[in-house]
This record gives sequence, structure tokens and C-alpha cells, in this order.
Amino acid sequence: MNLKTLWRHFTKYAKTKQFKRIIAVFLTVFFGCFIGLLMAFYLDLPPLAELENYRPSLASKIYDEKGTLIAQLFIEQRSLVPLKKIPEILKKTILIIEDEGFYSHLGISPVSMFRAFLVNITQGRVAQGGSTITQQLAKNLFLTQDRTFSRKIKEVMLSFKIEYRYTKDEILEMYLNQVNMGSGAYGVEAAARTYFGKYVEELTLPECALLAGLPRAPNKYSPYRNPDKARMRRNRILDRLVKKNVVEKKAADKAKQAPIEIHRIEQKNAPYFVEYVRQQLEETYGSNVIYKGGLSVYTSLDMKLQEYAQKAVARGLEEAEIKIAKENGIPVENIHDAEFRKNLPIQASFIALDPKTGHVKAMVGGRDYAESEFNRATQAKRQPGSAFKPFIYATAIDNSFTPADIIVDAPMSMEDKDGQTWKPENYEKKFFGPTSLRKALTHSRNVVTLKLLMKVGTSSVVSYANKMGIKSQLQKNLSLAFGTSEVTLMELASAYATFPNLGVKAEPICIVSVKDSSGKLLEENQPHLQDVLKPESAYIMTSMMESVVNEGTAARIRANGITFNCAGKTGTTDNQADVWFIGFTSDLIAGCWVGFDNRRSLGSVISSSNTPVPIWGEFMKEVYKERTPEPFSRPPKVVTARIDPVTGMLYTSKCKNSLDEVFIEGTVPTEKCDKHDGLDSSLPGEKK
Repeated sequence: MNLKTLWRHFTKYAKTKQFKRIIAVFLTVFFGCFIGLLMAFYLDLPPLAELENYRPSLASKIYDEKGTLIAQLFIEQRSLVPLKKIPEILKKTILIIEDEGFYSHLGISPVSMFRAFLVNITQGRVAQGGSTITQQLAKNLFLTQDRTFSRKIKEVMLSFKIEYRYTKDEILEMYLNQVNMGSGAYGVEAAARTYFGKYVEELTLPECALLAGLPRAPNKYSPYRNPDKARMRRNRILDRLVKKNVVEKKAADKAKQAPIEIHRIEQKNAPYFVEYVRQQLEETYGSNVIYKGGLSVYTSLDMKLQEYAQKAVARGLEEAEIKIAKENGIPVENIHDAEFRKNLPIQASFIALDPKTGHVKAMVGGRDYAESEFNRATQAKRQPGSAFKPFIYATAIDNSFTPADIIVDAPMSMEDKDGQTWKPENYEKKFFGPTSLRKALTHSRNVVTLKLLMKVGTSSVVSYANKMGIKSQLQKNLSLAFGTSEVTLMELASAYATFPNLGVKAEPICIVSVKDSSGKLLEENQPHLQDVLKPESAYIMTSMMESVVNEGTAARIRANGITFNCAGKTGTTDNQADVWFIGFTSDLIAGCWVGFDNRRSLGSVISSSNTPVPIWGEFMKEVYKERTPEPFSRPPKVVTARIDPVTGMLYTSKCKNSLDEVFIEGTVPTEKCDKHDGLDSSLPGEKK
């Protein structure tokens, strides 16, 4: 039977009622299945309520005290901006590149879809999209990125749903705020910050053209990853704008010549502070909120002071490395070698606070956050050595002792709890006889400090130190005189802040306030102040620590040219594993620690006076380059009396030297000096 005969039989059969019934049943089943499939897809779409309540993940932003953005916490970096803030040229360019018929179609472009359909049929897979901006929005907000026909059907249906509910401007605004622009940036505002360090409304023509080219292939055209490809695509887009009469050729040619200058708006030089803030936020709000909730976190950090601290620490560590290299016969030019750094991982930490508010102004937790995230300013507990002594002297001064009181610096023997005898010594391996409390603190005399501790009691000193801000456990034994109980730099610096603040302790504060993505205030931290020391006692302690700077263990500060009012105390442990300096002016306190993480000795070439003291000095020089701190405030009940510095008694014309000493009213010596043995009252004090 030939084909003509078959066709004749078929056409004859096609006219029968039986054939028509079969066709009717087939079409009914086919369209029923098709409608059922569409209904299944439709029912699987997000409901309108979900569209209404959709909230994209927003980055939490961390600002310094002046409102400068210093960091963002995000999984997807996104910042929402209204459509009116987005430059017209950026909107037009993206529409031309991504969806030229956006304002005329109903959510899909049949021509684009048909073209993509032919390509996909040819290749046997979904190789091309042909998606409109509405379809891209539907896919990015609610669907997967899988290239399947079922996902495409859902995308089309959801696009109709979005177009039905929202205006074109609303759809465009949502798209521009969530589109993936690469490098972790979602939306044009985040992209402007990420690539150009600008707000979106500040973008120029060439910058807008570059951003418009990113949604198609964010990684391929990223100016970070592929600057040449990014430039080529930008220039092609500029040509397209000329062709569409959006910009003039002259302007486009000029834009093509513009260099691509990229940088992030966030500062990257406060990583230890940012991580410290992040940990506090996570404890309060949880990781989901801080990484997706779009919090605005306003902190106490002063970026200018932070930069000063970073530079001072880096320079101080380099100078320390040079000293150690020379001591060990290593060529100085080798200190930057990786092997040298590996064998000599000397570390430092630095912190600066406002004594009146407790606001942390600068924080350096180590030499390099990329190498070690361990924050030595807040996490490392180390022996403070002589930097603990001010708490012993403060306890004494607050309990009727005076800076003029004399304690004999002479050999003594002690018996420990195991019955072993030990003989405390001064750093200089010498003894200096009758010594005033001022001179003992100025030159960090161990024996005098130990005897003073025995007079005031270890429990009393621990109580005072705790009240002033030391939270770490302190051993109630005589080793307190040598600073053997470990503390953090944050504790030590905040406790010292009690002195310039006239006895008022201010708890350290890093987070000043927190707002949610809508601007609602969630948290506000006012200074937490507490009277812990008599104002007069705090002032006298400040005066005594001024002597440390003027003529004692921190005199290098004056030698380096710092003339403004400042005070502080050095600290060095017995094995030279830790060196410290905590110093302050009337409005700023700063502390520095230097050592090895493994607690090995720094050697004889590193001391508190030649490493942390210069770091502190360099920092303070920058802080007060254009202004001078106010003198320390003197309480009215502090009086001055002229005394003999050797005996501590009132000065007479027979005394060889005199000193105008400060006292709390009622504690001024009443006896006139009548003891002169020919000793020069300006007893020398070797540096420690």
C-alpha cells in the first residue's frame, strides 16, 4: 500500500465521528494536564502576603563617633535607597542594557523569550534567559538560580503576579536595590560603596556605565578581578548610550578616558575594634540580626586617633625588632623577611579611652589582624609588673598617707608559705634609704612598695583595684607589690582613667547606640559613672605620676619633646616578658603593652622606657599637634606645703633642698625639719 492510499484512508477516517471523539478526548486530556501543571506551579508560588512582607537581607553598618562608616557586617551586602536617589543616567543605562522595553511590557518580553527558546531548543538545555527586569526580580527574590524549564515557568507566572501588584517604578526600585553586583554587593548603593567608595547619588557617568555592566556577569566584569574586561564593557556601554541618544559622543569619549579608580568606603584599619563590637552585638542580637537585619551601630571610635595608634604601634614594633636583631647579630635589613618574623613574632597592644565617659577611642589588638585575630588589648591577661603599683599607692593616699611619708628602702627578708626565705630587691639591685612615697613611685622602688602594701593590707588594695575597674582575679598576697596577678590592657587603662577623672570610674564603652533598619533606637549606652576614690586622692596620685614622667621611669617622654601636662606609670615583669606604659592627660588615657604571645623574655634590649613609652609618646604627639590638653583639675581641698624632700617634714631655711608637695587638708606635716645628715636630698633614681 502506497502513501497516497494511506492518506486517502486517513482523510476518510478523519471525517468520522469516532475520530473526532478521539481528538476531543486527547485535547481535553492535554489541556487538562497543561492547566493542571500551570495550577500546580501557581499554587507553589509565594503568596501575595509574602511579597508584601518580603524583607531582603541588609548589612549592618558600624560607624565611628563622627558618623564615618568603618565596617559592614553582612552575608549579602545590601543598602536600600529610594528610586529618586538613584541617578537618572544609571537608571536609563541599566534599562537599556537589561530591559529596554521595561515600561511597555507586562512582565515578559515575548520576542526575547522566543529568541531564547530557539537557542535552548537547539542546545537541548536552558542556555539563554531572555528575562526582563521583572523576571530577574522574581528569580532573585523567590526562586533558585537553577536553569530548568520548570523554574522558567514559575518565573514567568511570578512576573505577572508582581506586575499586577506593583507599579513599574516600585519594581525598578526593588530590582536596583537587590540585583547582584558582585564582590558581595547587592544593589546599586552597596555597589557604589564597594567599588568607588561613594554613595550612589555621587556616581559619575563612567562609574554608572561600569555598574550597569555588572548584573549580566558580576564576576567576569568585576573591576577588582578583571579591570581590563570591566573597562572594555564600560566603553561598549558608553557607545550604546551614544547610539540611543542618551549621552553625547563627546561626553562618552571623555568618560572612556577616565581611569577606573576603585576603593571601598569602609576603613580597614580598625579590625580588632570591629571584631570586639561584633562580639558584643552577637551576644545581644544574635548572628541572624547582625548579618541580615541592617543595624546601624554608632561607636565611640575616633578614626583619626585609631590611625595615630596604628602608626605608632607599627613604628614601635619595627624599632624593637631592630634592637633585638642587633642584639642577636642579625642584619637589620632582614627584619622584614618572613623567616625572621616567624621566629620573632613580637606583639603589641594599644588602647585609648576618654576618662570622663569611658568611650574607647582607639584599639590595636596586635601587629596584624590578618596573621592573628587574637585581641591582646581585651583578651590577653598578662602580669602588669610595676604598672600595678599605683593601686597600692592610691589605697594608701585615700587612707591618710601622703606623698611626703617616708619609708626606709633597705634590705629585708621574707618567708613564703613554704617556709622559704626570699629577699625582695629593687630593679637597680640597690637600696636608697629613707624614701618618700612620691620618690618611691617615681622611680618604681620595689622594697618601699612592698612595705607600703604591708601597711595598708592586701585585701584593701584588691578592693580598691576592683572598684577602680580591675575585673580579673587578684591574689591577696604580697606579690601584689610586684604586679604578678594577670590583667588585661583594657582593665588597666580603664582603671587608670579614675585618676584624671578625680576618682570617678567610667565603664569602658564601645557601642554608643544601635538602630534597626527603619531607624528605631534599639540601644543607647550612656556613661556609667561611679565614685570610687576621693577626688583629692585621685589628684594627688596624678601629681605623683606626673613625677614619673617628669623625672622618673618615663622621663623619656620629656626627652622626646612632649611638654604638655601628662602622667603615667611604667611596668616591667621580672623576666622581661611584659613591658607596659599607661599614661594620661586631663582628657585622654592611653595604654600600651609589648611582649611575646608565648611569654618568653624580650631580652635586655627591650624595656618599658624604650618601647611602650615612645609608642605612647608618638601617639600623643599626633593627638595634641594642634591643641594642648587642659591642666589636671585640682580639687579645692588639696593644699600645697613646702617640705624637705628627704625627711618629708616642713621646710626650714636650714634645708638644702625644698619641694612644694600636695596634701589633702588636714594631712600636712606639722613638724619642721630638724634632721640634716649632709645627704643631698636629690637622691638619684635610675630608670626602670
